[in-house]
Amino acid sequence: MAETAIRAGALPLRRRHFRRVARGIVAGLTAHVALPLPALGAGQGAAPYPLACAYFRRDLDAYAHCARREDGMVRVAPAHLARMRFERGLAELRVPGIGCLWVRRDGLALPVFLLDNGPDPFEQGLVRSWRDGKVAFYDRRLRLVLATPYDWAFPFNARGEALVCEGCLSDGRQPAAMVGGRWSLIDRTGYLVLPLAETDAADRRYFGRR
Repeated sequence: MAETAIRAGALPLRRRHFRRVARGIVAGLTAHVALPLPALGAGQGAAPYPLACAYFRRDLDAYAHCARREDGMVRVAPAHLARMRFERGLAELRVPGIGCLWVRRDGLALPVFLLDNGPDPFEQGLVRSWRDGKVAFYDRRLRLVLATPYDWAFPFNARGEALVCEGCLSDGRQPAAMVGGRWSLIDRTGYLVLPLAETDAADRRYFGRR
């Protein structure tokens, strides 16, 4: 299923708009190219960090003993936090097998959607991630703001509306798009602005098309 592929992390695919349904950025599974793994921070007596990682926009090397899973999120080793470049309190990270993440200065990291070869940007102060297999939105402190029952979502736009779908799937193409299912718009509280429907009414409103 498309949402399974997205959760696993992968290459971003550009948007395309078709006649009936909203086409979005869909991530497909991809193998992370194995790079040398310098053993930074290994053997320091701290809690084990079995996952490798790569720092975005700094270098392409992967580093061993970088991170570990923690309650649905990821915890980054202190030795690696000291090497990362933080902007507005967050740094970018890639963890093979998990995908792209935003990292706080305290080392807590959130796996998010993949966009343009990096972690999903914050739109209207929120970023897209997953919770219990469905789309969720988190703030810049990586706190859960809105959990949804939907299988896919576009970011919140300037009107405070996000395009969402129920039962949509990837069309499997390269680049891919979300097809089928029922579509609607939600506000920042999760309230449905329009009824879920198989028409393109929500798509046209979200993208400002008549």
